[in-house]
Amino acid sequence: MTINLSENKKKALITFINQHFDEHMSRFPYAKYPAEPLDFWRKQFANPSSVRPDMLRSALSWQCGYWQRKDAPHVHKKIAIIAIKSWPEFIEQALTDPSEILGYWIDKFSCDTQGFDAASFLLHLLQPDVFELVDNHRLTAIRDLLKETGHDTTAQETSLVMSDLTHYTEFFRALLPKMQANHEDRAHVQLDRFLKAFGNREVLAKVAGKTGPTIEPQVPYVEWEALACKHFQPESIVARSNADILFACLLIALDKNPEQASTLAIAEVVQLLPLGSGGICNLGSYHYAIIAMFGGQKGRDFFVFEDEALSKAFTEQANNSTRDMRFYKKHEHAKISINPKYTRV
Repeated sequence: MTINLSENKKKALITFINQHFDEHMSRFPYAKYPAEPLDFWRKQFANPSSVRPDMLRSALSWQCGYWQRKDAPHVHKKIAIIAIKSWPEFIEQALTDPSEILGYWIDKFSCDTQGFDAASFLLHLLQPDVFELVDNHRLTAIRDLLKETGHDTTAQETSLVMSDLTHYTEFFRALLPKMQANHEDRAHVQLDRFLKAFGNREVLAKVAGKTGPTIEPQVPYVEWEALACKHFQPESIVARSNADILFACLLIALDKNPEQASTLAIAEVVQLLPLGSGGICNLGSYHYAIIAMFGGQKGRDFFVFEDEALSKAFTEQANNSTRDMRFYKKHEHAKISINPKYTRV
């Protein structure tokens, strides 16, 4: 897939992306692909000998869309097992040539789509300055984008070889400066996410049709040591479990929108805390954290309820091993306010 882009063609591509950006990003599965762990792995994989088995397993679960989940398909679990078993041998060989690295992992995983995607993902983590994050969806995206903007794509079907990674990286980095005009310092992440979503748009459209649009978390990660709020005191949160993390995310989100009403409906609170907030991307863990955040379990006192009995009901649900995980949806109109203990005078 050799691509030569003129300035006019770049402008046409960026115009198309900007016109369709909101449509496709309203379907992007943010909780499956949070950016923060990817940034961490890029640093760790710079020294392959420091990469632990659990890190390999986590990274490959992210790559296949099963981040923080244990129900990945067998083919992806098998890839992770192969990677862990083969990593000592890979380190011993001390490969640095990209073609050799990709070939090594494709030989281990297989040359099908899943094997190529996993191999190219590891190559990206090992050499992020050389190669962008590439998979079959992203390769499909650039081919379809070129068709949409009138570029001749004859004989440019994705072939899943080394040259595809090189050409995709060239394509991505040719568009990135123009993407920055609208997305500034987030241009890299936004362009990558758009291409992933656009290349998988048919599947994501079907999912969105059943579940509704996705929402990007305002606070995807909580760094406790660096919390700074003008109107609230997240430093007063004592514990550090998921419920406490979600409440910290809420305070940060409200601090960004000081005009928000002091009294909120439970539905408004949940709207500010979509799946993926604070790095909580597992759906079961998220539902439990929401319930525990509203309750008084373990001495929590985050909210003042207009109906105090409801606070006790949330606490009972949090303590119940057979809890109703959607309990908060049944009370979404209930009114609450932030405990003054967590606000600044």
